[in-house]
Amino acid sequence: MKGISIFFIIIGIILLIGMFYYFSAYQRPGIYPPKKILRARFASFGGAGVFFLLIGILITILIK
Repeated sequence: MKGISIFFIIIGIILLIGMFYYFSAYQRPGIYPPKKILRARFASFGGAGVFFLLIGILITILIK
């Protein structure tokens, strides 16, 4: 069960890193793809990252 919680936490961290990447791309002027698509990507990556991170933390807490 500990491995599953670590898996969820790592996936959450990777998704949050992806969110920061798309957010930094959103801040740059004159980029492709359009800002609307980048905004949708960093919102979805951020939401999924927070979800996976919370699931991993809840599993870790419930194991103890």
